[in-house]
Amino acid sequence: MIPTRLKAKLPKRLSYPIGAEAISAALTGITHFDELTLNFWNEPVWPGSEFRRLIKDSIPYTILAAEYEPPVKPGYGGKSSLINGWKITIYPVVRALKHLAHRLLMEQGLPLVVDWLGLSRQGGWISRAHRLELVFEPKSESLSQREIVGV
Repeated sequence: MIPTRLKAKLPKRLSYPIGAEAISAALTGITHFDELTLNFWNEPVWPGSEFRRLIKDSIPYTILAAEYEPPVKPGYGGKSSLINGWKITIYPVVRALKHLAHRLLMEQGLPLVVDWLGLSRQGGWISRAHRLELVFEPKSESLSQREIVGV
């Protein structure tokens, strides 16, 4: 099972769309499985008021982010040393949309994460930071992906 490093408490109206067991089962045996950690964070954007606006207006937002941060040089600290390595962060959805978001993650999202992790075998890939975001689109009941390199 992928270890969970952080799980933020949520208000009753929100719920995490997927749990550690389901993610671990879907990703078992993939590249870097033993290096992954999980975080369950209470808002995908800052400040929290912006997240509340996205929910209220059914604007698309990230519900899962997979990240890789290359090792930092000894003696350097800061943000990079805190997220060094491989991690997956799950963000909440409105409780009424939990089952839809769960289904989309299982059917489409986690296979995209598997493919993304497989790309790390390409030469030079692990020398740069990478982030894959799975964006939930409540109005169209769909999921899209956004990849950021060199973050």
